[in-house]
Amino acid sequence: MSRKKSLEPHLRGLVDLVSATLDEGTRQVESVHRRIADIPFSVLKKIRPIAPISSAVHMVEKKITHSAYDTVRLVAKVGAQAVHNVLPTDPASQGIAKPEYKLDHDAILRDKKKPRKP
Repeated sequence: MSRKKSLEPHLRGLVDLVSATLDEGTRQVESVHRRIADIPFSVLKKIRPIAPISSAVHMVEKKITHSAYDTVRLVAKVGAQAVHNVLPTDPASQGIAKPEYKLDHDAILRDKKKPRKP
């Protein structure tokens, strides 16, 4: 029994590390994806007959791509919170601060409404 308690702080730390890594990793991959996807659209926007159509398609592509990466980040946060909830001991009793995040659906919706820099 004491073995589980001694491993718990490490498990919590590992969960937080994996969650933070997934969050930052998806942001970096999304940024690279964005720069690569922008290349053909910037060429297509210079062709006047198809410029309006390519602009619309580019906007849709941006929204879909961002939603996909946002979903990965959300699943990582929910997974981390689920693991924290399953671990039996109160982290404060181990000298560990509570997770910095709470799954706040209202905040998630507010964040999605904020315009993001491309």
